[in-house]
Amino acid sequence: MDKNGKMVDVLIEESIGSDPRTGMPIFFGFSVWADAGMKDIIKNIPGVYIVLEFNGGTHYDVSLDPRYNREFLKAEIEAQIKINSDNIE
Repeated sequence: MDKNGKMVDVLIEESIGSDPRTGMPIFFGFSVWADAGMKDIIKNIPGVYIVLEFNGGTHYDVSLDPRYNREFLKAEIEAQIKINSDNIE
């Protein structure tokens, strides 16, 4: 935990909704919490096709190309954010 109480640099959770016709769960992508300015970093990862930014730029709604492995993309998003966090102003 840093001096301001932040516990982790990146938090990624699966975003799951329900099919209105069947009620079955549908995977939509990820909710990503990271420092502001990461939208383009996330968007440039192959397999990511939409990134929406919320809450002053620290919450990103990430939609994925279903042809890509979700766990791989989750790890790649976290890695790219950590690698590039020093390059964001």
